[in-house]
Amino acid sequence: MFKKILNTFGTKMLAAALNFVIAIIISQTLGDTGSGTQSLVTATITFILIFSEIVCGASIIYLAPRHSFKKILVASVVWSVLIAVIMGFSIRLFYPKLEPDLVVHVVILSFISSLSNINFRFLVGKEEIQKANYNTLLQPVLLTITLSVYYIAMKKTDIYGYIIGLYAAYGGTFLLGVWMLREEYANLPNDKDKDYKSALKDLFKYGFLNQTGHFVQFFNLRLSYYLLDSYIGRGQVGVFSRSVSLAEAIWVISNSIALVQYARIANADDRAYAQKLTLDLSKICLLISAVGVLVLCLLPAEFYVFVFGKDFGEMAHLIRILAPGILLYSIFLILGHYYSGIGRYQMNTFAAICGLVATFVCGFTLIPKYNVTGAAITSAISYTVNAIFLFVFFVKESRFKGRDFLLTKGEIRNYIGELKQHFLKQNTENE
Repeated sequence: MFKKILNTFGTKMLAAALNFVIAIIISQTLGDTGSGTQSLVTATITFILIFSEIVCGASIIYLAPRHSFKKILVASVVWSVLIAVIMGFSIRLFYPKLEPDLVVHVVILSFISSLSNINFRFLVGKEEIQKANYNTLLQPVLLTITLSVYYIAMKKTDIYGYIIGLYAAYGGTFLLGVWMLREEYANLPNDKDKDYKSALKDLFKYGFLNQTGHFVQFFNLRLSYYLLDSYIGRGQVGVFSRSVSLAEAIWVISNSIALVQYARIANADDRAYAQKLTLDLSKICLLISAVGVLVLCLLPAEFYVFVFGKDFGEMAHLIRILAPGILLYSIFLILGHYYSGIGRYQMNTFAAICGLVATFVCGFTLIPKYNVTGAAITSAISYTVNAIFLFVFFVKESRFKGRDFLLTKGEIRNYIGELKQHFLKQNTENE
């Protein structure tokens, strides 16, 4: 498991570095307004995927060992098509500020992304973590290459370079996933089991609970984008979204650990083991995340102006406001994947609802008054509420003592020892 976590972490760190390059290219080329449009496009794709992944989301990881690939694939694809069509009309009706031609691209891209995610999550469900990581990494690689050609080599300055890049990224990732699962795809005609109803029922059952939480959590994390766009202007969306994206890069650590944790717990039946694993991973995650948060807080405004452009100096101030919530939310991610792994998705939903209450109360009062600073305060409070809710329930049901949550010198030595052992083994294998 430790090797899988390291592989996942390394892959996600590389992906985060590429996403950082992508953010720089967009910010330097399109400024704060173009960055705001790019962030709204990405957020809206994510919003559509929340509904699509009721069936083709994380529940596939849980059900991959329990249903055939064909049943999961057919049910997921049909559902994705249905959602893409419905959401296309809904966005035009309820969010007319997003340009009509962008809405069309957003809907198509969300469907392609759904297909890619089906492959990815089936790989994770089979505990093919390394293959899943390579699949994930291809997306920012293709996007970075496309943006470099469009904006740097061709010197164009419109949002459509980003749209073209997303088509390349999502499409390429989907095709790689098909190749990685080529045996399963090749076996589709031979699988005579057409009982799709049971698979769809299970996917919907577990997915609905999980995605209800994601639906609520989306507004916790991204409602501020739309409020800023409505109350202040798209340029402020660009500045805030860059601050959030950079701060949320800290979650690469938690997400790397949580992906392996989720797959391991979903394939195990020992609740005590799952709780102890979650506790151990939470402690090491908090330690590493704290270092990352500290580094971000120490960077001066001049750094952000140099990297992203003259419109982004306020990022230093915003990241310092976001920092405490970002750190606490890293623990929420580990605890949330524990509850997902044991099939209790509703706990994540309840936590997200508590955060959403804070988001609505703070967002509609602080953002109109304090602009982008109000958005940062709102997000920090929401992150904190989410983490505290799950932590309280986890402590109650696990019955760990207070001292169990302290990271000891012995545990740190063990983690360092495992790292050394892993890299020594890698060097030996390479010789």
